[in-house]
Amino acid sequence: MGNFRSRGGAPPPPPPPPALQAHLHGVRPPYYHRYPGWPPGTAPVPPPLGVPASVERHRTVAVHAGVNIKGDSLRLEPDDDGRGLLLAFSFDADAPGSITVYFFAQEDEELILKATKENLLKPVTTAFDKGHDQEFKQPSGTGIDISQFEESELTKVGEGGIFPVAFKVDVAVSNNQELEGVHEDEASKCLVKFAILAKKDNAEYGVRIVQQMLWVNGTRYVLQEIYGIGNTADENNHEDESGKECVICLSEPRDTTVLPCRHMCLCWECAQLLRLQSNKCPICRQPVGGLLEIKVDTESGGHQKELSS
Repeated sequence: MGNFRSRGGAPPPPPPPPALQAHLHGVRPPYYHRYPGWPPGTAPVPPPLGVPASVERHRTVAVHAGVNIKGDSLRLEPDDDGRGLLLAFSFDADAPGSITVYFFAQEDEELILKATKENLLKPVTTAFDKGHDQEFKQPSGTGIDISQFEESELTKVGEGGIFPVAFKVDVAVSNNQELEGVHEDEASKCLVKFAILAKKDNAEYGVRIVQQMLWVNGTRYVLQEIYGIGNTADENNHEDESGKECVICLSEPRDTTVLPCRHMCLCWECAQLLRLQSNKCPICRQPVGGLLEIKVDTESGGHQKELSS
C-alpha cells in the first residue's frame, strides 16, 4: 500500500526561491531599493474627477404650428429686373394666413419684429389659403439687391441681433387684423424664422435658418432641433423600430438628450450612468455639458413642434 501511494500520489511542490522565502518572513527582497517610494508630502495629487453633468427633466407637448415650412426648399430666386433676389419656399398650411418677409430684421424691446432698413426694404405681406404643397415667392420688385450691402451684412447676424432676412407666418389671421400684435391674440399662432445668406459653391447665395420662434396663445417659444426625437415621437412607424432604442442598453426607449450637441440617444437610466462614467456624447463624442430628459406627448396629429415647458 505504501508503494502504491508513493507511485500514484502527486510529487511535493518545489520550495520557493530563497528571496521569496525571506520576503515571506518579513525580509525585504534584494531589489527593493530599486523602487523607492515618494518622500512624505511629495506624492503627486491625482487629477480631480470631472463634475457629473446634471440631468434636467422636462415634459413636452405637441403643439400645432398650423404650417410646415419645407426647409430644403428655402431659396433665393432672381427678380425679373435681374438685380434683386426674392425669397421663395414650399409649405403646407392647415388654415389660411399670411407670410411677411423682413430684411435686416430685429425684435424690439416688446419682441415685435421690425425691419431696421425699412427706408430701403419695406416688409411685404402675402396672403395664402389652406392647402398642401403650396409655393411662396415674394412679389416682383420687393426683393433685395445684394450689391448694395457688404458681404458681412448678409452672411452674419449683426450687432444687436439684426438678421439679414426673416419671415413670419401668421396662421388663421384675418386680413383686417393688426399683424404686429398678432401674438397677443388668444387664438393666434405665429411662426418666425430668422436666417442669414450663405454662399454656395457656385458663388450664389442661399438661405440658412439660424433661429426659430413660435408664438402660441401669447407664449413665445424658442425652437431648437433635437436629433433623434423624430424616430421616438413617430408612433405610427412600425416598420423600423431600430431607431427608437437607447444606444447604450438597446432596450429602453430613448428619452434623454445630450447637450449642447442635442443628440437624443439615451434612456433615463443609462443617462444616469453616463454622467458618472463619461463626459462624451455616444454619438458625436463631444463633451457633455448637460443632459435633458424629454417626455413626448404624441396623441394629437397635424404639423407639430416639440416644445419643452
